[in-house]
Amino acid sequence: MGMTGVSKSQVSRLCEEIDERVQAFLDRPIERDWPYLWIVATCVKSRQAGRVVSVAVIIAVAVNTDGVREILGVAKSLSEGEPL
Repeated sequence: MGMTGVSKSQVSRLCEEIDERVQAFLDRPIERDWPYLWIVATCVKSRQAGRVVSVAVIIAVAVNTDGVREILGVAKSLSEGEPL
């Protein structure tokens, strides 16, 4: 079942807006103390050059001194073991 009523140009515009927000998130300064840090990875399917491939999404998660958990960064890689 596909979506109806959404044009290709609307999808492209939404993706551009999301890309801008993601880049702003990744470029933000990280200025707090983070005594706990985890690096986790999960594999997802991604469309690249017209075909679907499996990629690893690597996520840096930390807990600050107030006990609040936050995602510090996200990157994608062809495998979980590939250096970033």
